[in-house]
Amino acid sequence: MTEYWWKDLRDRKDRWQGLELIVREGTGQAMEMQSGHNGRMALQVNGEALFWATMLKDHSGVWLVFNAEHPGQQPLLPAMTSADVETAKRAGEQNGISHWCRYFARQLMEASVPLLPPRRWLLRPMSLVKPKAPYVCNKTLPLAQWRFETPASNSDISVNWSLYGEDFPDLQNPEKVTHVDWWWGGHLLLGRYPVDADSGRVKWWRKKCRENALPPILVWYIAGLASFVILDGHDRLQAALTEGIPPQFLVLSELSEQSWTPDEETRQRVLRSLAIQQERCKQTPANIDAMNQSLMNLYDTRYLYAPTHSRAVLGDGADWEREVKAYLQRHQLDEYLEKILRREE
Repeated sequence: MTEYWWKDLRDRKDRWQGLELIVREGTGQAMEMQSGHNGRMALQVNGEALFWATMLKDHSGVWLVFNAEHPGQQPLLPAMTSADVETAKRAGEQNGISHWCRYFARQLMEASVPLLPPRRWLLRPMSLVKPKAPYVCNKTLPLAQWRFETPASNSDISVNWSLYGEDFPDLQNPEKVTHVDWWWGGHLLLGRYPVDADSGRVKWWRKKCRENALPPILVWYIAGLASFVILDGHDRLQAALTEGIPPQFLVLSELSEQSWTPDEETRQRVLRSLAIQQERCKQTPANIDAMNQSLMNLYDTRYLYAPTHSRAVLGDGADWEREVKAYLQRHQLDEYLEKILRREE
């Protein structure tokens, strides 16, 4: 039995940032990152490689090879029902995203094969950023202008994601080989299987999209790939793309905490400066909130960040190379082979 609990993560101004999920014990995991020498990586789903990846020698990016032959191309979580959508509606728009965080936390942990190993996790929303004025209200925003970001925070939460419409995949015909360019941010959105845009499920989600009742897309951010992998919501995303209505995302990531040692001399200089400002407050108006924020920043030595753990089981990568080479040859993609094996762009 899996032991877990959650709590709301808030910043210093008590603004909600996401749901922190602590997993103490588990019975297994459906997804796992594996690593080895020469920058070799593999994302396994149910014991089979879904993505093979290798980091470039100059650390400027990564090659991704999508395994279209993966035998487990099915939903990892139970299908969402109409009752689930109606329950979210009753939660209200203000509490909607918090409700969906809790919903997916339960689904992730109570699935037949839990996805998450014992660790500290975070579910954080990533919402559409509206264009700056001037822009035409009620006009459909083209996909190329879609941009999604995590909530603003005044705490040291280095788990800030962004995603652009231009980095969305072709869900109906996913690319088998992709180059993720880290110089330009990476952060691609990766699907796990092809989607039938004419399926009844997609049509139903299109209807919910028009009703402004589309649940968020659940993705997992994997640091080694600098990309988001869709865990749940392929059909919902296809429905949103077809309707031209931007969806909302929930990003799952591991969560770690570290502390840093401040420079005492610098701290004292800041304290003296704040003391001078405090004296001036007696004569002229000053921003007390800003001074308080500076003090909190001065003594809060913790920061949160999002790593991705992997198991070092790929050895020297020889088996990895044989699998990738055979796969590329079967799909007539030999032109990528040398670049991938040499780890060059």
